[in-house]
Amino acid sequence: MTAHRNEATVREGPKAPQVSSDRMWTKLSAGPIQGVDAATDSPTQKPNEECRMRVPIKITVMAIAVVLAATACSSSKKSSSASTGASGGSSSSESASNSSGATNIKVTTFGCDIFNVYAHQTGIYAKHGLNVTDIKTTGGSANVAAIMSGAADFGYVNGYSAIIAASQGFPIQFVVGAAVNAVPPAPPAQGLFVPKDSPIKSAADFKGKKIAVNEINGVNMIVTEQWLIANGVDPTDVQFVALPFSDQIPAALSGKVAAAQEGWTFVGTNGDKIRSVADPYVAAGNVLLGTYVATKSLIAKGDTAKKFHDAMAESVTALKDPANTDKAFGYMSDCQKVPAATLKAQPQNGLDPAITPASVDALSAQLVKLKLISKAPDAASLIAPIAQ
Repeated sequence: MTAHRNEATVREGPKAPQVSSDRMWTKLSAGPIQGVDAATDSPTQKPNEECRMRVPIKITVMAIAVVLAATACSSSKKSSSASTGASGGSSSSESASNSSGATNIKVTTFGCDIFNVYAHQTGIYAKHGLNVTDIKTTGGSANVAAIMSGAADFGYVNGYSAIIAASQGFPIQFVVGAAVNAVPPAPPAQGLFVPKDSPIKSAADFKGKKIAVNEINGVNMIVTEQWLIANGVDPTDVQFVALPFSDQIPAALSGKVAAAQEGWTFVGTNGDKIRSVADPYVAAGNVLLGTYVATKSLIAKGDTAKKFHDAMAESVTALKDPANTDKAFGYMSDCQKVPAATLKAQPQNGLDPAITPASVDALSAQLVKLKLISKAPDAASLIAPIAQ
């Protein structure tokens, strides 16, 4: 079954996006994230000298919005555009309705996020009065950029990126959970993948080597750093390289990098060519691997955020029902162009629509230890009332 959903791609400046074999990705420039005045949602520089603050994405609000407006498209060939100002907070779609009365919203995606795909394909979005356009991006910080610029209404963000952004002054909150990492006794769903004939056997073997992650200082790099530290290796002795998920395994197999740190779901048909040295997520404990965030101004305005929360929670809950497993893998097979049987045989991350203060506090403590934030934020204030 072909995925029937509107799609647009966030791109930076005049550069064409990077195109991989199965989906389109983009990279934004490296640099410090700007702060945002909580009262106006306007960008302001707020460097934090107490921390390393290695946050990777410099949010260029107008650049994202302008290019998106020029390049947006949909699977049905209808045009889609965004008109925003530097203040951010909501896209032109947020309060608009189409001829059927559905609310038009834009949601960031890596391309084949199962809960998003499932909500499209099964009509869950439509059931909740939503007409969703997908905005393709490459990582959590890029998704924060998208919602702050107004290029998207809801951003698919890991817990670490959301906490870092909020700590830097971005007025965002968690709206709903989606993916959590697999923890023992469940089989590892993430891996540090190397070619089968690689001499790398342990953390110590990564000294002086390159590891591919989807985003510098994103969730995969953070958990890998924690795994290295737990195994006696200084992360500064390892070079991290940002690559789109679909390019990481090919890069490892070609020798451009020593390893790829990503989920089994991205291994595709390369399972017989690689092996995993370890699942770094085990060292990190319970991680909010995938959540959706929005600006406080959008959450406070109307019932759009509640509609999205309820739709996504329904999709995630449905995916946890074994009766829907075959259908879900069928949708993923169509999206990723990988046989459903291959995907089904691979370990999967967990699913959970809930976000609790305890889970946010745990991630915040790790970020403080890594000196990515100076102090832990108030967890309850980062969770939208509709999600509590």
